[in-house]
Amino acid sequence: MGRTTYRLLDGGVRAYNALIERRRRPPPDSPDPDLRAIRARAAVGTDISSHLEALYVAGLAAHPRLIVELGVRGGESTFVFERLARRSGADLVSVDIADCSTVSHYERWHWVQDDDVRLGRRFRGWCEERGLEPLIDVLFVDTSHVYDHTRAEIDAWFPHLSARAVALFHDTNMKKLFRRRDGTLGLGWNNHRGVVRALEDVLGIRIDERRALTGVAGPWRVTHDPICNGLTILRRTGDA
Repeated sequence: MGRTTYRLLDGGVRAYNALIERRRRPPPDSPDPDLRAIRARAAVGTDISSHLEALYVAGLAAHPRLIVELGVRGGESTFVFERLARRSGADLVSVDIADCSTVSHYERWHWVQDDDVRLGRRFRGWCEERGLEPLIDVLFVDTSHVYDHTRAEIDAWFPHLSARAVALFHDTNMKKLFRRRDGTLGLGWNNHRGVVRALEDVLGIRIDERRALTGVAGPWRVTHDPICNGLTILRRTGDA
């Protein structure tokens, strides 16, 4: 996409979103203060804003003691996971190749600036050095969005998942123009189905990333939401 085309498309998206914003309703109230804060954060439209509440709800169901977040950037998902960790009494490990060391002040936050695949391959020893049990209850993957790296992440990190684990993969429906749950639009890029293709290969199923999906693949219950660049959630079924 050329610069001129991008500027024209960006201008059109901004104008369209301004019309949608005028009709936006305030987020629904909740007795859970963390959920209220997450909904308020999600009101600022980004490429993951429509999924912040789902990350929190899915994480709570896993009753986590250890949460691992691969990919931090500006700390949007960290905002969710630190609240989940505090409520659950869990440790939160966040990994990124860039310096994101200021995005959280949670007392049980472990920040690691490293290649996430390299850390995954030595994660057991890394945990033992810090007195952590190397069993991950919530794993969030939001890094390069390309096929080879995602396959390497799955190979490196899935052996550390607990029996009740939930694994969440963002960017499973990437395209040049995406729609959020509130109707607003955003500009993205084509990752050639990198993340969802890696999941298809590992799970042995076909996923139409443009459509919602709920099903079972081996030991996983699979839920796919195509909105806002896509979020695919894998929950352990309890089957071997």
